[in-house]
Amino acid sequence: MKERYVLGSIIFHWLMAILILGLLGLGWYMVGIPRGTPPRGYFFNLHKSFGLISIVTIAFFIGWRLRNTPPRYPDTMARWEIRLSRLAHWLMYFFLIVVPLSGYIEANLTPYGIKFFGYHLPAWGPRDRYIDTILVDVHIYTANAFAALIAIHIGAAIKHWVIDKDRILQRILPFG
Repeated sequence: MKERYVLGSIIFHWLMAILILGLLGLGWYMVGIPRGTPPRGYFFNLHKSFGLISIVTIAFFIGWRLRNTPPRYPDTMARWEIRLSRLAHWLMYFFLIVVPLSGYIEANLTPYGIKFFGYHLPAWGPRDRYIDTILVDVHIYTANAFAALIAIHIGAAIKHWVIDKDRILQRILPFG
């Protein structure tokens, strides 16, 4: 039985954790900036640029994950805990796909488009306020649900470390 994740999985996990937590924080910050001010455009474009980086990283991660199985759960874990863990991980993959894609598609259907670190990418088509509203809602609500799931994920990792002491957390730590 493998006791740790392979190095590539560990690197992807922490790289995506940094990207996603950064994007969530940036997203929450930027929506509070008054409309029509230069900082708003700057932070929205920064969010879109890192969002594109996350899409590429997520695509590579999913490809990696399909070829590299994670370590087995310890025998000490209850069946319900394993089922919840598997469900949570599947939901994470769902959010890893839906959140950035909804943001990317929505950004391409607005007059602002996407500037990747200052380089303007061509838009897909004309603005459709109805589709735009739906995609903005999808992006915001799934991002917030993803943030809640991440909080649960972190809480579960801490529980395994502090209460269960079953080394689940150490399997994904770079120097665990």
